[in-house]
Amino acid sequence: MTEMAGDEIVGPVEFSRAHIAAHSPVEAQLYTAFLTSGEPYRSLYRPDFHTAARNGFAHDPRKGPADTSPAGLDLDDEDLYYNTAGAAQACWAGADLPRPTKDIGRLRNDLRDWGYCLIAEALSADQLKTLKRRIDDQAAGERLAGLATWQGVAPAPGEPLPRVQFIHSLINKGEQFVRCVEHDPRGVQAGPLIEQLLNETMGPDFLMSSFIAIISSPFNNPQGLHQDQATAPFSEAAAPFTVNTMYILDDTTAHNGGTLVVPGSHRRLADAGAGKPLTEPLPPAINLSAPAGTAMMFEGRLLHGTGVNRSNATRAILVMNSVKWWMRQQETHLISAFPEILETASPKLLYRLGALTGFGGIEGAWNGPEYQVGQRRMIDAGTYRRIGELSPDSPPEDLAADYGYRHSETARRQFPHQPQTRPDIRSRHAGAQPAWTAPAEPKFPGRRR
Repeated sequence: MTEMAGDEIVGPVEFSRAHIAAHSPVEAQLYTAFLTSGEPYRSLYRPDFHTAARNGFAHDPRKGPADTSPAGLDLDDEDLYYNTAGAAQACWAGADLPRPTKDIGRLRNDLRDWGYCLIAEALSADQLKTLKRRIDDQAAGERLAGLATWQGVAPAPGEPLPRVQFIHSLINKGEQFVRCVEHDPRGVQAGPLIEQLLNETMGPDFLMSSFIAIISSPFNNPQGLHQDQATAPFSEAAAPFTVNTMYILDDTTAHNGGTLVVPGSHRRLADAGAGKPLTEPLPPAINLSAPAGTAMMFEGRLLHGTGVNRSNATRAILVMNSVKWWMRQQETHLISAFPEILETASPKLLYRLGALTGFGGIEGAWNGPEYQVGQRRMIDAGTYRRIGELSPDSPPEDLAADYGYRHSETARRQFPHQPQTRPDIRSRHAGAQPAWTAPAEPKFPGRRR
Protein backbone atom coordinates (compact mmCIF):
# COMPACT_ATOMS: atom_id res chain seq x y z
CA MET A 1 0.00 0.00 0.00
CA THR A 2 1.22 3.49 -0.86
CA GLU A 3 1.35 5.86 2.11
CA MET A 4 1.35 9.64 2.14
CA ALA A 5 3.40 11.93 4.37
CA GLY A 6 1.93 15.39 3.75
CA ASP A 7 2.07 15.87 -0.04
CA GLU A 8 4.86 13.33 -0.52
CA ILE A 9 4.31 9.66 -1.31
CA VAL A 10 6.19 7.36 1.04
CA GLY A 11 7.55 4.43 -0.92
CA PRO A 12 10.73 3.26 -2.63
CA VAL A 13 13.22 6.13 -2.81
CA GLU A 14 13.73 5.48 -6.54
CA PHE A 15 10.19 6.76 -7.15
CA SER A 16 10.63 10.03 -5.29
CA ARG A 17 10.69 13.27 -7.28
CA ALA A 18 14.00 14.30 -5.71
CA HIS A 19 15.69 11.01 -6.69
CA ILE A 20 14.29 11.15 -10.23
CA ALA A 21 15.42 14.77 -10.69
CA ALA A 22 18.90 13.98 -9.40
CA HIS A 23 19.25 11.17 -11.94
CA SER A 24 17.79 13.04 -14.92
CA PRO A 25 20.36 15.52 -16.22
CA VAL A 26 19.46 16.75 -19.72
CA GLU A 27 22.30 14.81 -21.32
CA ALA A 28 20.90 11.57 -19.90
CA GLN A 29 17.33 12.13 -21.06
CA LEU A 30 16.11 10.21 -24.06
CA TYR A 31 14.98 12.73 -26.69
CA THR A 32 14.71 16.00 -24.82
CA ALA A 33 17.49 17.65 -26.86
CA PHE A 34 15.65 16.75 -30.06
CA LEU A 35 12.24 17.89 -28.79
CA THR A 36 13.59 21.22 -27.57
CA SER A 37 15.92 21.90 -30.52
CA GLY A 38 13.73 24.71 -31.84
CA GLU A 39 14.80 23.74 -35.34
CA PRO A 40 14.30 24.52 -38.10
CA TYR A 41 13.02 27.88 -36.80
CA ARG A 42 16.19 28.97 -35.05
CA SER A 43 17.94 28.62 -38.39
CA LEU A 44 15.11 30.23 -40.35
CA TYR A 45 15.04 33.30 -38.15
CA ARG A 46 18.82 33.63 -37.92
CA PRO A 47 19.95 37.15 -38.93
CA ASP A 48 22.46 37.78 -41.71
CA PHE A 49 22.29 34.20 -42.95
CA HIS A 50 19.71 33.72 -45.70
CA THR A 51 19.73 35.60 -48.99
CA ALA A 52 17.73 38.87 -48.89
CA ALA A 53 16.70 38.17 -45.29
CA ARG A 54 18.92 40.32 -43.13
CA ASN A 55 16.75 39.79 -40.05
CA GLY A 56 15.87 36.21 -40.95
CA PHE A 57 12.52 35.07 -42.27
CA ALA A 58 10.62 36.75 -39.44
CA HIS A 59 9.30 40.27 -38.91
CA ASP A 60 9.00 42.11 -35.60
CA PRO A 61 7.19 45.40 -36.28
CA ARG A 62 8.36 46.76 -32.92
CA LYS A 63 11.91 46.79 -34.29
CA GLY A 64 10.99 48.35 -37.61
CA PRO A 65 11.07 52.03 -38.55
CA ALA A 66 8.64 54.18 -36.59
CA ASP A 67 8.41 56.93 -39.20
CA THR A 68 6.66 54.83 -41.87
CA SER A 69 2.97 54.19 -42.41
CA PRO A 70 2.08 51.85 -40.92
CA ALA A 71 4.86 51.91 -38.36
CA GLY A 72 7.21 48.95 -38.45
CA LEU A 73 7.19 48.29 -42.21
CA ASP A 74 10.06 49.20 -44.51
CA LEU A 75 8.93 48.55 -48.05
CA ASP A 76 12.12 49.73 -49.72
CA ASP A 77 14.82 47.64 -48.04
CA GLU A 78 15.63 44.77 -50.41
CA ASP A 79 17.35 42.87 -47.62
CA LEU A 80 14.05 42.22 -45.83
CA TYR A 81 12.43 38.96 -46.83
CA TYR A 82 8.99 40.45 -47.58
CA ASN A 83 10.36 42.76 -50.30
CA THR A 84 10.74 40.46 -53.29
CA ALA A 85 11.98 42.84 -55.98
CA GLY A 86 15.65 43.47 -56.56
CA ALA A 87 17.93 40.71 -55.24
CA ALA A 88 15.11 38.22 -54.81
CA GLN A 89 13.80 38.78 -58.31
CA ALA A 90 17.27 38.48 -59.80
CA CYS A 91 17.94 35.22 -57.94
CA TRP A 92 14.93 33.48 -59.48
CA ALA A 93 15.00 35.13 -62.92
CA GLY A 94 16.10 32.03 -64.85
CA ALA A 95 14.22 29.39 -62.84
CA ASP A 96 11.36 27.41 -64.36
CA LEU A 97 9.09 28.05 -61.39
CA PRO A 98 5.51 26.74 -61.21
CA ARG A 99 2.96 28.52 -63.36
CA PRO A 100 -0.78 27.90 -63.71
CA THR A 101 -1.48 24.80 -65.75
CA LYS A 102 -4.05 22.02 -66.14
CA ASP A 103 -1.36 19.45 -67.05
CA ILE A 104 -1.34 16.88 -64.24
CA GLY A 105 2.16 15.75 -65.19
CA ARG A 106 3.54 19.27 -64.81
CA LEU A 107 1.58 19.73 -61.57
CA ARG A 108 3.12 16.56 -60.13
CA ASN A 109 6.61 17.68 -61.09
CA ASP A 110 6.12 21.16 -59.62
CA LEU A 111 4.74 19.82 -56.35
CA ARG A 112 7.61 17.38 -56.04
CA ASP A 113 10.43 19.69 -57.14
CA TRP A 114 9.30 23.09 -55.87
CA GLY A 115 6.92 22.13 -53.05
CA TYR A 116 3.91 23.77 -54.71
CA CYS A 117 1.93 23.80 -57.93
CA LEU A 118 -0.68 26.07 -59.51
CA ILE A 119 -3.87 24.67 -61.05
CA ALA A 120 -5.21 26.94 -63.75
CA GLU A 121 -8.97 27.67 -63.73
CA ALA A 122 -9.53 25.38 -60.76
CA LEU A 123 -12.71 27.38 -60.18
CA SER A 124 -15.05 28.19 -63.03
CA ALA A 125 -16.10 31.81 -63.46
CA ASP A 126 -19.44 31.10 -61.74
CA GLN A 127 -17.81 29.12 -58.92
CA LEU A 128 -15.32 31.90 -58.31
CA LYS A 129 -18.09 34.52 -58.26
CA THR A 130 -20.15 32.45 -55.80
CA LEU A 131 -17.27 31.84 -53.40
CA LYS A 132 -16.03 35.42 -53.57
CA ARG A 133 -19.47 36.91 -52.87
CA ARG A 134 -20.12 34.50 -49.99
CA ILE A 135 -16.71 35.25 -48.38
CA ASP A 136 -17.12 39.00 -48.75
CA ASP A 137 -20.57 38.88 -47.17
CA GLN A 138 -19.49 36.55 -44.37
CA ALA A 139 -16.46 38.67 -43.54
CA ALA A 140 -18.55 41.84 -43.41
CA GLY A 141 -21.21 40.16 -41.27
CA GLU A 142 -18.68 38.88 -38.76
CA ARG A 143 -17.10 42.32 -38.54
CA LEU A 144 -20.47 43.99 -37.90
CA ALA A 145 -21.35 41.36 -35.30
CA GLY A 146 -18.07 41.87 -33.43
CA LEU A 147 -17.17 38.26 -34.24
CA ALA A 148 -14.30 38.79 -36.67
CA THR A 149 -11.07 36.94 -35.93
CA TRP A 150 -7.88 38.92 -36.57
CA GLN A 151 -4.75 36.79 -36.47
CA GLY A 152 -1.84 35.30 -38.37
CA VAL A 153 0.44 38.34 -38.23
CA ALA A 154 1.52 40.90 -35.65
CA PRO A 155 -0.42 44.17 -35.29
CA ALA A 156 1.34 47.39 -36.23
CA PRO A 157 2.74 49.31 -33.26
CA GLY A 158 -0.07 51.32 -31.67
CA GLU A 159 -2.79 49.15 -33.22
CA PRO A 160 -4.72 46.61 -31.10
CA LEU A 161 -5.38 44.06 -33.85
CA PRO A 162 -3.62 42.65 -36.91
CA ARG A 163 -4.85 43.65 -40.35
CA VAL A 164 -5.61 40.09 -41.45
CA GLN A 165 -9.09 38.64 -40.93
CA PHE A 166 -9.67 34.89 -40.66
CA ILE A 167 -13.00 33.15 -41.19
CA HIS A 168 -13.16 29.74 -39.54
CA SER A 169 -15.44 26.68 -39.80
CA LEU A 170 -16.37 27.41 -43.41
CA ILE A 171 -18.50 24.28 -43.74
CA ASN A 172 -21.12 26.04 -41.57
CA LYS A 173 -21.14 29.09 -43.80
CA GLY A 174 -22.27 27.91 -47.21
CA GLU A 175 -22.96 24.77 -49.23
CA GLN A 176 -20.22 25.74 -51.68
CA PHE A 177 -17.60 25.23 -48.94
CA VAL A 178 -18.88 21.73 -48.25
CA ARG A 179 -18.42 20.96 -51.93
CA CYS A 180 -14.82 22.16 -51.69
CA VAL A 181 -14.15 19.68 -48.90
CA GLU A 182 -15.71 16.87 -50.92
CA HIS A 183 -13.84 17.96 -54.09
CA ASP A 184 -17.22 17.97 -55.79
CA PRO A 185 -16.81 19.37 -59.33
CA ARG A 186 -20.15 21.18 -58.89
CA GLY A 187 -18.33 23.43 -56.42
CA VAL A 188 -14.73 23.18 -57.67
CA GLN A 189 -14.37 22.12 -61.28
CA ALA A 190 -10.82 20.90 -60.62
CA GLY A 191 -11.96 18.89 -57.61
CA PRO A 192 -11.18 15.43 -59.04
CA LEU A 193 -7.66 16.54 -60.03
CA ILE A 194 -7.02 18.10 -56.60
CA GLU A 195 -8.24 14.94 -54.88
CA GLN A 196 -5.97 12.79 -57.03
CA LEU A 197 -2.90 14.83 -56.07
CA LEU A 198 -3.89 14.69 -52.39
CA ASN A 199 -4.31 10.92 -52.64
CA GLU A 200 -0.84 10.63 -54.14
CA THR A 201 0.90 12.89 -51.60
CA MET A 202 -1.02 12.13 -48.40
CA GLY A 203 -2.49 8.71 -49.04
CA PRO A 204 -6.18 8.19 -49.81
CA ASP A 205 -7.29 8.32 -46.16
CA PHE A 206 -6.36 11.95 -45.46
CA LEU A 207 -8.54 14.13 -43.22
CA MET A 208 -9.51 17.76 -43.52
CA SER A 209 -7.74 19.52 -40.67
CA SER A 210 -9.17 23.01 -41.18
CA PHE A 211 -10.81 25.10 -43.86
CA ILE A 212 -10.48 28.87 -43.46
CA ALA A 213 -10.59 32.14 -45.35
CA ILE A 214 -7.72 34.61 -44.96
CA ILE A 215 -8.34 38.23 -45.93
CA SER A 216 -5.37 40.60 -46.00
CA SER A 217 -6.15 44.29 -45.54
CA PRO A 218 -3.97 47.06 -46.99
CA PHE A 219 -0.53 47.30 -45.43
CA ASN A 220 -0.85 44.31 -43.15
CA ASN A 221 2.35 43.11 -41.53
CA PRO A 222 4.01 40.11 -43.18
CA GLN A 223 3.90 36.69 -41.59
CA GLY A 224 7.05 34.94 -40.49
CA LEU A 225 7.90 32.19 -42.95
CA HIS A 226 6.91 28.85 -41.53
CA GLN A 227 5.97 25.27 -42.35
CA ASP A 228 2.33 24.24 -41.94
CA GLN A 229 3.66 20.84 -41.01
CA ALA A 230 3.69 22.27 -37.52
CA THR A 231 4.94 19.11 -35.87
CA ALA A 232 8.48 20.55 -35.78
CA PRO A 233 11.00 19.24 -35.06
CA PHE A 234 9.38 16.17 -36.62
CA SER A 235 9.87 15.76 -40.35
CA GLU A 236 10.17 13.02 -42.91
CA ALA A 237 12.33 13.37 -45.99
CA ALA A 238 10.30 10.90 -48.08
CA ALA A 239 6.96 12.74 -48.07
CA PRO A 240 4.99 15.48 -46.33
CA PHE A 241 2.58 14.99 -43.44
CA THR A 242 0.24 17.77 -44.63
CA VAL A 243 -0.78 19.43 -47.88
CA ASN A 244 -2.70 22.70 -48.35
CA THR A 245 -5.15 23.54 -51.09
CA MET A 246 -5.46 27.31 -51.50
CA TYR A 247 -8.21 28.83 -53.63
CA ILE A 248 -7.25 32.28 -54.91
CA LEU A 249 -10.30 34.57 -54.94
CA ASP A 250 -8.57 37.79 -56.10
CA ASP A 251 -5.90 38.29 -58.73
CA THR A 252 -2.70 37.91 -56.73
CA THR A 253 0.60 39.69 -57.28
CA ALA A 254 3.54 40.96 -55.28
CA HIS A 255 1.77 44.33 -55.08
CA ASN A 256 -1.20 42.99 -53.11
CA GLY A 257 0.85 40.63 -50.99
CA GLY A 258 0.64 37.31 -52.78
CA THR A 259 1.68 34.47 -50.51
CA LEU A 260 5.42 34.44 -49.83
CA VAL A 261 7.18 31.16 -50.60
CA VAL A 262 10.75 29.95 -50.83
CA PRO A 263 10.62 27.57 -53.82
CA GLY A 264 12.24 24.22 -53.10
CA SER A 265 12.61 24.92 -49.39
CA HIS A 266 10.65 21.75 -48.60
CA ARG A 267 13.54 19.64 -49.90
CA ARG A 268 16.30 21.69 -48.27
CA LEU A 269 14.62 21.56 -44.87
CA ALA A 270 13.88 17.85 -45.17
CA ASP A 271 17.44 17.09 -46.24
CA ALA A 272 18.80 18.96 -43.21
CA GLY A 273 17.07 16.39 -41.01
CA ALA A 274 14.43 16.59 -38.32
CA GLY A 275 15.50 18.80 -35.44
CA LYS A 276 18.73 19.77 -37.21
CA PRO A 277 19.88 23.31 -38.06
CA LEU A 278 20.34 24.52 -41.59
CA THR A 279 24.00 24.74 -42.51
CA GLU A 280 23.52 26.48 -45.87
CA PRO A 281 21.53 29.68 -46.37
CA LEU A 282 18.24 29.51 -48.21
CA PRO A 283 17.49 31.56 -51.32
CA PRO A 284 15.10 34.51 -51.04
CA ALA A 285 11.33 34.35 -50.94
CA ILE A 286 9.08 35.25 -53.86
CA ASN A 287 5.48 36.47 -53.90
CA LEU A 288 2.95 34.20 -55.53
CA SER A 289 1.45 35.66 -58.69
CA ALA A 290 -1.67 34.04 -60.18
CA PRO A 291 -5.12 35.02 -61.47
CA ALA A 292 -8.26 34.59 -59.40
CA GLY A 293 -9.73 31.10 -59.81
CA THR A 294 -6.32 29.43 -59.57
CA ALA A 295 -5.75 26.79 -56.89
CA MET A 296 -2.34 26.54 -55.30
CA MET A 297 -1.41 23.21 -53.71
CA PHE A 298 1.58 23.32 -51.43
CA GLU A 299 2.98 20.75 -49.08
CA GLY A 300 3.51 21.13 -45.37
CA ARG A 301 7.30 21.39 -45.51
CA LEU A 302 7.33 24.42 -47.83
CA LEU A 303 8.30 27.74 -46.25
CA HIS A 304 5.53 30.26 -46.79
CA GLY A 305 3.70 33.18 -45.19
CA THR A 306 1.32 36.03 -45.81
CA GLY A 307 2.88 38.86 -47.82
CA VAL A 308 2.40 42.62 -47.43
CA ASN A 309 -0.66 43.96 -49.23
CA ARG A 310 0.55 47.24 -50.74
CA SER A 311 -2.73 47.87 -52.58
CA ASN A 312 -5.82 49.75 -51.41
CA ALA A 313 -8.07 46.68 -51.59
CA THR A 314 -8.36 43.48 -49.58
CA ARG A 315 -7.05 40.17 -50.92
CA ALA A 316 -8.89 36.92 -50.10
CA ILE A 317 -7.89 33.27 -50.24
CA LEU A 318 -9.37 30.04 -48.92
CA VAL A 319 -7.04 27.43 -47.43
CA MET A 320 -7.99 23.81 -46.78
CA ASN A 321 -5.37 21.92 -44.81
CA SER A 322 -5.27 18.14 -45.19
CA VAL A 323 -3.46 15.82 -42.78
CA LYS A 324 -2.66 12.16 -42.34
CA TRP A 325 -5.56 10.18 -40.89
CA TRP A 326 -3.70 9.61 -37.61
CA MET A 327 -2.92 13.28 -36.96
CA ARG A 328 -4.91 15.62 -34.75
CA GLN A 329 -7.02 18.11 -36.72
CA GLN A 330 -6.80 21.86 -36.09
CA GLU A 331 -10.57 22.25 -36.02
CA THR A 332 -12.62 19.86 -33.85
CA HIS A 333 -15.24 19.51 -36.56
CA LEU A 334 -17.33 17.04 -34.59
CA ILE A 335 -18.00 19.81 -32.07
CA SER A 336 -18.11 22.90 -34.29
CA ALA A 337 -20.18 21.59 -37.22
CA PHE A 338 -23.89 22.40 -37.29
CA PRO A 339 -25.99 19.33 -36.33
CA GLU A 340 -27.77 19.44 -39.69
CA ILE A 341 -24.41 19.37 -41.49
CA LEU A 342 -23.50 16.13 -39.74
CA GLU A 343 -26.96 14.59 -40.02
CA THR A 344 -27.20 15.03 -43.78
CA ALA A 345 -23.53 14.79 -44.74
CA SER A 346 -22.24 12.36 -47.32
CA PRO A 347 -20.00 9.54 -46.11
CA LYS A 348 -17.03 11.30 -47.73
CA LEU A 349 -17.70 14.55 -45.87
CA LEU A 350 -18.19 12.72 -42.56
CA TYR A 351 -14.90 10.94 -43.07
CA ARG A 352 -13.00 14.12 -43.98
CA LEU A 353 -14.38 15.83 -40.86
CA GLY A 354 -13.15 12.99 -38.66
CA ALA A 355 -16.62 11.76 -37.72
CA LEU A 356 -15.81 8.25 -38.93
CA THR A 357 -13.11 7.29 -36.53
CA GLY A 358 -10.54 4.71 -35.68
CA PHE A 359 -9.02 7.25 -33.30
CA GLY A 360 -10.72 10.02 -31.36
CA GLY A 361 -13.80 8.04 -30.37
CA ILE A 362 -16.10 8.50 -27.38
CA GLU A 363 -15.95 6.07 -24.45
CA GLY A 364 -14.27 3.36 -26.47
CA ALA A 365 -16.60 3.64 -29.44
CA TRP A 366 -13.63 3.50 -31.76
CA ASN A 367 -13.22 -0.28 -31.86
CA GLY A 368 -13.38 -0.43 -35.63
CA PRO A 369 -14.59 2.30 -38.00
CA GLU A 370 -17.52 4.03 -36.34
CA TYR A 371 -19.43 7.24 -36.90
CA GLN A 372 -19.71 9.61 -33.95
CA VAL A 373 -22.77 11.51 -35.16
CA GLY A 374 -25.21 9.69 -32.88
CA GLN A 375 -23.19 10.61 -29.82
CA ARG A 376 -22.97 14.23 -30.97
CA ARG A 377 -26.77 14.35 -31.39
CA MET A 378 -27.34 12.99 -27.90
CA ILE A 379 -24.89 15.51 -26.44
CA ASP A 380 -26.75 18.32 -28.24
CA ALA A 381 -30.03 17.06 -26.80
CA GLY A 382 -28.60 16.70 -23.30
CA THR A 383 -29.40 12.98 -23.23
CA TYR A 384 -25.89 11.55 -23.40
CA ARG A 385 -25.11 9.82 -20.10
CA ARG A 386 -21.51 8.80 -19.44
CA ILE A 387 -20.50 5.58 -17.73
CA GLY A 388 -19.04 6.25 -14.30
CA GLU A 389 -18.02 3.96 -11.44
CA LEU A 390 -19.81 0.62 -11.46
CA SER A 391 -19.45 -2.57 -9.43
CA PRO A 392 -21.49 -5.71 -8.73
CA ASP A 393 -22.93 -3.78 -5.79
CA SER A 394 -24.11 -0.81 -7.87
CA PRO A 395 -27.82 0.00 -7.62
CA PRO A 396 -29.91 -1.78 -10.27
CA GLU A 397 -30.95 1.53 -11.77
CA ASP A 398 -27.26 2.43 -12.34
CA LEU A 399 -26.51 -0.88 -14.03
CA ALA A 400 -29.60 -0.59 -16.23
CA ALA A 401 -29.26 3.14 -17.06
CA ASP A 402 -29.57 4.31 -20.65
CA TYR A 403 -25.91 5.22 -21.08
CA GLY A 404 -24.93 7.00 -24.25
CA TYR A 405 -22.45 4.25 -25.07
CA ARG A 406 -25.34 1.79 -25.44
CA HIS A 407 -26.34 3.62 -28.62
CA SER A 408 -22.91 3.42 -30.27
CA GLU A 409 -22.35 1.05 -33.14
CA THR A 410 -19.80 -0.91 -31.10
CA ALA A 411 -22.14 -1.37 -28.13
CA ARG A 412 -25.15 -2.32 -30.24
CA ARG A 413 -23.07 -4.81 -32.19
CA GLN A 414 -21.73 -6.46 -29.03
CA PHE A 415 -24.77 -6.19 -26.75
CA PRO A 416 -26.55 -9.42 -27.86
CA HIS A 417 -23.39 -11.42 -27.12
CA GLN A 418 -22.55 -10.10 -23.64
CA PRO A 419 -22.51 -13.35 -21.58
CA GLN A 420 -23.19 -11.94 -18.10
CA THR A 421 -25.79 -9.27 -18.84
CA ARG A 422 -28.65 -9.39 -16.34
CA PRO A 423 -31.86 -10.66 -17.97
CA ASP A 424 -33.85 -7.55 -17.06
CA ILE A 425 -31.18 -5.32 -18.60
CA ARG A 426 -30.97 -7.49 -21.70
CA SER A 427 -34.72 -7.24 -22.14
CA ARG A 428 -34.84 -3.51 -21.47
CA HIS A 429 -32.21 -2.57 -24.04
CA ALA A 430 -32.61 -5.29 -26.65
CA GLY A 431 -34.51 -3.05 -29.01
CA ALA A 432 -32.51 0.14 -28.48
CA GLN A 433 -32.61 2.33 -31.57
CA PRO A 434 -29.59 4.35 -32.67
CA ALA A 435 -29.78 8.12 -32.35
CA TRP A 436 -28.63 8.37 -35.97
CA THR A 437 -28.26 5.87 -38.80
CA ALA A 438 -25.10 5.91 -40.89
CA PRO A 439 -25.40 6.33 -44.67
CA ALA A 440 -25.35 3.04 -46.52
CA GLU A 441 -23.29 4.22 -49.50
CA PRO A 442 -19.47 3.88 -49.52
CA LYS A 443 -17.47 6.89 -48.37
CA PHE A 444 -15.37 6.83 -51.52
CA PRO A 445 -17.46 5.52 -54.43
CA GLY A 446 -15.43 3.57 -56.94
CA ARG A 447 -12.75 2.59 -54.43
CA ARG A 448 -12.35 -0.77 -52.80
CA ARG A 449 -12.08 0.72 -49.32
